[in-house]
Parts: sequence; structure tokens; C-alpha cells
Amino acid sequence: MPAERSLWRWAVAQLDAHVLVLPQVAMTVGGGGRIEEAEADLVLIDPAHGVTVVEVKGGTMSYDATRAIWRRREAGSREIRDPVAQARRTRSVLRRALEAAEVPTSTLALRWAVATPECRLEAPGEPVLGEAQLWDAVVADQLELHYRRTCGALTSGEQPLGEAGAERIAAVLRGRDRAGRPTLTAAVDEHEARIRVHTESHRNVLRHFAAHPHVLVRGSAGTGKTVLAIEAAAQYASLGQRVLLVCWNVVLSHWLRAALRDELAAIGSPVAEQVTCDPTGQVVVTHVAELAGRAPAAAGTPDPPADPARWYHETLPGLLTPAVTAGEFDVVVLDEAQDLSELWVLAVAGLVAREGRWYAFADGQQDLFDADAALPEFLEVEHELTENFRNSRAIAAFAAGFGAVELDCVAGDGPDVRVAVAPSDRVVARTREVARRLQREERIGDDRLAVLWLFHNPRRGENEAVAREVLSGGPVATNSASFKGMERPVVVLGLDIDPTRGDRKEELRRAIYAAATRARSLLVVVGDPEAVEAVGLHDLAARLRAGPPAAGGGAAGSVLPEPVGG
Repeated sequence: MPAERSLWRWAVAQLDAHVLVLPQVAMTVGGGGRIEEAEADLVLIDPAHGVTVVEVKGGTMSYDATRAIWRRREAGSREIRDPVAQARRTRSVLRRALEAAEVPTSTLALRWAVATPECRLEAPGEPVLGEAQLWDAVVADQLELHYRRTCGALTSGEQPLGEAGAERIAAVLRGRDRAGRPTLTAAVDEHEARIRVHTESHRNVLRHFAAHPHVLVRGSAGTGKTVLAIEAAAQYASLGQRVLLVCWNVVLSHWLRAALRDELAAIGSPVAEQVTCDPTGQVVVTHVAELAGRAPAAAGTPDPPADPARWYHETLPGLLTPAVTAGEFDVVVLDEAQDLSELWVLAVAGLVAREGRWYAFADGQQDLFDADAALPEFLEVEHELTENFRNSRAIAAFAAGFGAVELDCVAGDGPDVRVAVAPSDRVVARTREVARRLQREERIGDDRLAVLWLFHNPRRGENEAVAREVLSGGPVATNSASFKGMERPVVVLGLDIDPTRGDRKEELRRAIYAAATRARSLLVVVGDPEAVEAVGLHDLAARLRAGPPAAGGGAAGSVLPEPVGG
């Protein structure tokens, strides 16, 4: 939900870094033959204080004092569930869940609040809802103040949680309970909560956009290129300009379309309703093959075409003209620009109006298709992003072995990269097994996990279906190229390497770099050290050998892959 997501972002950005921010915490408790369930929209775990449960309500809220009911304008001012009762009930269930996990609660400061981040609201007052428990739209930049007011001073008998106590509660609420130690899931959650969307380098780029009409933004994986692409498209679309946001990857194009629509809706722009894949639209978000494929000359082409490489890289670019898009665009934003060949770049350049703006975002190390387009010849100003806001330091350090990646990771260390070993003919299957074990034993949901291989793609030719599953939070199992530009908290990466193809070393390095950097918080790598050694990736082979034994004998199947340092 947009309201919950907004509040989560504000909490991560404004609260002390030691406060753990856990969104959508589901709890089930039983007692006396009765099962009770609750879901907290947001739980804040503060080592210096206690735990705060937040019930979030989107839209424009109001309280009808004459009937003692709550209403939402967007629901036709009909009565909605009482958010105060929900918050109090969730707090009660949370307390019982902690007690069931043998977490002491007698000294725990357990507070609650109701948040209405999309509207201003005057507190009805006690006994309904006091000012200290209401967080309305002003928390967008005053959340710290409201949070401290809700917490208040510790009362008689209450004690601060401390770091260990906070980690223990996070483990119970988000991960499997292991004798008070933080679980792998809790470590993932902690890193996810530290991810920041904007930094000063991003703000510098946005200023470049205002001053220069043609800008090339370079940055390694995780530096926020796609976030900026969406920001740029939203900025100019909201001003009424005709905008094209385009990329090569099918899955990424679907995600960009949804993300831009959400961004425009979040700022209250009616243009959100005009975001489309129709090339003749006002705000168009699509991939280049779909765009050019709308040309009349492309009609009737077999799917797949007889010669796919020639069709996609030579024929289609020549069909993409302003006639296909019913005219030029005021602003063209090109994400993952390194994927496009010279012919494609020329075609996209032809869609920019004479006085229009063109912004491209690229990471040459992710050029999996050897496109090598001369982007600087088309764009006047270059800007380099130098902070990694997506990947943990552990993941960035691993990826640095295969390409230059920014190690200035604003989100912190994260869990260590883990490895699992399997014979080369078992890597594909073993990768799935490791993923299933993570889901079963560590409660990693489908929406948080991507299962990737370098080349193996069980959904080849089904990119549209895969895109829909990604957007709906479904399972992802595909290859490095298909998931380019996307990301998930956890990635299990299978190194399906042919040991006889030592001539593919550089191609392998790029594929490993691109796939590994799709992980934000946890990366698990599955491979055969002998096959990896045979293609010349000696350091990676040594790292795999330092991990647990292969699953063939059953020993490694009894535990999750262990972390490997370095």
C-alpha cells in the first residue's frame, strides 16, 4: 500500500539508525483452544526504549464523534474498521507472541500509534485518540518528533531494550527463533531497513537535469540509476510534457511502468492515469522491441522470428521512427542504456524533439550483449554516481571480483555471502534446493527471493508472464539477462558454467557481476569449484572450496550454506 510504503521510507530516513523498522509483521498466537491472528503495518524496535506498533490508514480519514465511527472519503465516507481498536489489538497479540517465544515483557515499553500519512487530521482526543498517538501527514518531515512523543518517558518498571533485546524481538517477529540469536531473516530485514533511496549524489544529478537537456549518467550496479530515471520521467510528465521511459529488458519495462505510475500518484499528479505502453500515448513506458514492434512493417512477423538476432538487432531499430509514436517526445529517458546497440541508440535519438531532453543511464559492466553503443556522442554532459545504496558491503565486495562496483555502501554490511557446492551437472537443481530450504527454514517469502542462473532459463520466451509474476510478488526463477535492472532482497545464484568454455571468461564475469548485484541484502552462490577453476575464475573457485561439502553425500543438505569471509 502506498501509505504504508511512504511511512516505512520516512521511518528509515528520519529515525535513529539503531531503530529497527519492520513492515507488515504477521503474528499468530494460540491459547485456550483459540487461535488469534494480527498484522502490524509497522513495528519499530528501539534499543533505547521499547517497541511501537503502528496502524497505518491511507486516504483522507475523519472521525464521526456523533456516531463514534471512522470514515474514509475515498470509500464514499462509509464506515471503516476502527484503527485505534486495530492498533490496540495488534499490540496485545504482539505481547502474547513475544511471551510465547519466552521473551520477557514485564519490563517492555510497548506503545502504539495510528498513522494517516496521506491527510492532516485533528486528534479526537482521549479516550478515543490522543495527540501523542496520532501521526498524520506532517510526519513526512517530522516523524522523529512524533515518534518520541508517542514513546514518552519510560514509566516505573519499564527498562530500555538494549541492542541484544532489540535483535531478539526482531528475530521472533521476522525470523526463526534460535536461542536469542538474530536469524538470517532478521539480518536481511535489518539491511533492507537501512536502504536509502536518495543521497546527495542523486540530488546533484537532478540539478544537472534542470541545467542540461542531454545527460548521460554512469554508475555501477546499485548506485540508483533506475530510481533517478523514474524521478526524471515523473518530474517532466507531471509538468505536462510528453515523456518516453524506455529500456531493453521486458521484465524491467513492466516494473518501470508500475513504478512511474505509483510515483506520479504519490505526488498527486493526474498524469498517473496516462502512463501506458501505447507508443502514441502521453506518458509511454515500454521496451524498445515492443515500441518498434508496433510499426506497420512489423505486422505479421512470426513469433519467434526466423532469425531472432537479425530481427531484434538490425531490422527492428530501422522500423522505429516518430511515425510509430505519433510524433516526437519532449523528454526521452533511457534506462540500462548499455544494452542498446548503435542502431537502437540512433533510433531512440530520432524520437527526441528538436528542443527536447534526453537522459540515459548506463553501466558498461552490465553490457551482456556486447552492444557497445557510443552514448557520449549523443549526450552533452556525463555524471558519475559513486555511492551504492542498494547492495550490502558483503555483496558489493563479492561483485567487485567481477567488475568495478562502488564499495561505499550507505546501507551497511548485511549478512555474509554464502556458498553451496555441487557438481556442474547438479548446479541447476541444487540452486532450487537451496532456495526452497531458505524459504522453509528462514521464512523467505516469494516476493523477497530471486532464483537466478547465469544462462539457464526455465521460462524462456515467457518474459511477459515473468514480468507479471514479478510485479505481483510471485516467485522468480530465470537467468541473469532476463532479470537485469531488477532486484530482490535475497538472490540464490547458480553458476551453470560449461568447464570446456574457457573462452567465455569475460562473458562469465559480466554475467556473474550482473546477477550478484541483483541481491540487496543476502546472496547465496551455488557452483562447482572444478568447473569454475577450468574457465579461469580461480579466486571464485577457492571461495567455493572454502564452503561446505556438496549435497551428494547428504551432509550439506542438513544445514543452510555457511557464510564465507573475504
